[in-house]
Amino acid sequence: MAADKHFTYRDAGVDVAAGNEAVRLLKERLKSIHHPLVLEGIGGFGGLMRVPPIKDAVLVAGTDGAGTKVMLARQMGAYGTIGIDAVAMSVNDVSACGAVPLFFLDYLVVGKVEPQRVADIVAGVDEGCLRAQCVLLGGETAEHPGHFADDDAFDLAGFAVGIASRSELWGPTRVEPGDALVGIASNGLHSNGYSLVRSLLAERHMALDDPFPTATKGAGDAGSATAAAGGAVPAGATVGDVLLTPTTIYSPVLHDLGHACPVHAAAHITGGGFPDNVGRILPDGAAAVLDLSSWRVPAVFSWLHGLGVAVDEMLSTFNCGLGMVLALPAESVPKALATIAQAGLQAGVVGEVVGVEQGARLVRYKGELAL
Repeated sequence: MAADKHFTYRDAGVDVAAGNEAVRLLKERLKSIHHPLVLEGIGGFGGLMRVPPIKDAVLVAGTDGAGTKVMLARQMGAYGTIGIDAVAMSVNDVSACGAVPLFFLDYLVVGKVEPQRVADIVAGVDEGCLRAQCVLLGGETAEHPGHFADDDAFDLAGFAVGIASRSELWGPTRVEPGDALVGIASNGLHSNGYSLVRSLLAERHMALDDPFPTATKGAGDAGSATAAAGGAVPAGATVGDVLLTPTTIYSPVLHDLGHACPVHAAAHITGGGFPDNVGRILPDGAAAVLDLSSWRVPAVFSWLHGLGVAVDEMLSTFNCGLGMVLALPAESVPKALATIAQAGLQAGVVGEVVGVEQGARLVRYKGELAL
């Protein structure tokens, strides 16, 4: 029996024409693809890029997403910066290994393609790549009708690939007792802990357009080792404005540090906070002692603490004001701090690596967070 209706892909909820319009808009806006190593622009089946001539080269890859921070972006209708977060989470991991990010590929899945919104999101990815000094080599926008509860929902993830000479890679095998721990300031939550944050907002009946309480701020003084670079809350900012602050990208400064002094390891402080992330750069027989009073805590963390997050939970969930922690020889600290300052970021000595007996805690604390 012949069907009495001819079904189309569009009838099923997938609009190919809208997808093509989104690509057209992207081609007009993307800037990071204009790079001497890129052989072709976007639009092909794969991105093409020449590999720089590096002796005993090692490729370093990392993948991540922006997490449930995308839900806040959607609630606010603010799509321009969430792509920066997606790039940052991957390139910061790659850079923490001592590699230089070469390119990033994004994967954006939407319930329904709205060309301008897709262009805004991916333009943010491109901006992240520009900040990381790498290339948005390609990506995928997939329309999945019925995938989400609402058609205007979306998710964003991606991966970065970097390169390094094998002899220049950083990691726990280089770390030794006596190394100094240098913390580089974050500008806020970055892209971790947002499930807890959203739960708090619901529990406390707070809205994203509520004014952020500017009286809430870290109590660290001007002499603290690190200040909240970019972490100050501007007058008139809402809760949503503060929570959508895009993640700091550390790739360029880590690259500069690798040339300036002998970095032994770097910990990107993401989910799991200090115990998980600082712990993974330590060799057997070593522990990190972090002085919690040695850096200034951005206002958003004091605010979260005031809403009911205990200090132990803060330390094991959030970056608490340090986006990257480096282990390096104590005699290299002055050069490292000068290099970081030259890049426009705040940093300071926040602890040290010590020798321990087997079975001791990997990450220890002294002092108190200035919340």
